[in-house]
Amino acid sequence: MLLILVPFLIVGLYFQNRKYNALSANPVFTSTVVSDVYHIGTSGPIIKYRFTVNGTEYDGGVRVNDITVGDSIDVVYQKDNPENNMPVFVYYDGPKYGSVILFVIAAIILAIYRWLRINRKYNDRCPELDSSGKCAIYRTDKKYIFVTVYHSNSSYPIKFLPLDCDNGAFENTLTDIFHASLHDKYTEITASELIKAMKQRSWRQLYMHCTSVLVTHDSRKLEILPTRKATDGKGLDWDYDRALSFDLDGASWKDIINSIRKLLEPNETDR
Repeated sequence: MLLILVPFLIVGLYFQNRKYNALSANPVFTSTVVSDVYHIGTSGPIIKYRFTVNGTEYDGGVRVNDITVGDSIDVVYQKDNPENNMPVFVYYDGPKYGSVILFVIAAIILAIYRWLRINRKYNDRCPELDSSGKCAIYRTDKKYIFVTVYHSNSSYPIKFLPLDCDNGAFENTLTDIFHASLHDKYTEITASELIKAMKQRSWRQLYMHCTSVLVTHDSRKLEILPTRKATDGKGLDWDYDRALSFDLDGASWKDIINSIRKLLEPNETDR
């Protein structure tokens, strides 16, 4: 909306200044009376007036208080274009850009504020996370799979994201799963039901073609524990050597998201 409104205001200022300069370059003064007073909205009355030049009638109007129908006013018009006219008291006040300039400044400030709000969570401090929550994230060759972990058990909800998703979508999904692990009801399901809900053919097939991490947080610390292929080739083991921990009082949420995604990248030693 700002990208649309601000250019319109700038164009409006240009034409307003152009009309005033044309009028002031060739002004003619006359007198007339107010023919009508009406209201549009709640921002004050608008007066309407008419005057005649060489047998042709022209009209004009302006928003002003304390003037009634029948009052005399002086009008100035452009000699070669009487349609460009205004009351003399408006003419001597000069072009008024104050309110428009204030609006443009306010629009710029709002745009900057909005930009900062959008980017804050990727550059500033982490959002507040109540209590403690867990989330298991699997990265296959096609997508991320987010699985809610209640204490030590996995269950619904399960969410999916494409590998090329942006950090905003990744963060929103992660925080949704955290929230679920804290507030949703745990539903006990079997391993076969879980792997089916994850849209995978089997646990063995998943372990052969994925990387994964367990993300755990409490009110002050967030930990990321990645996995590696088990030495016997069956399943996954915890990889404590690559585990990361972040102090939520001073950590960057952008760093956390990037660290999770980096740990989920395929490990060359597992191939």
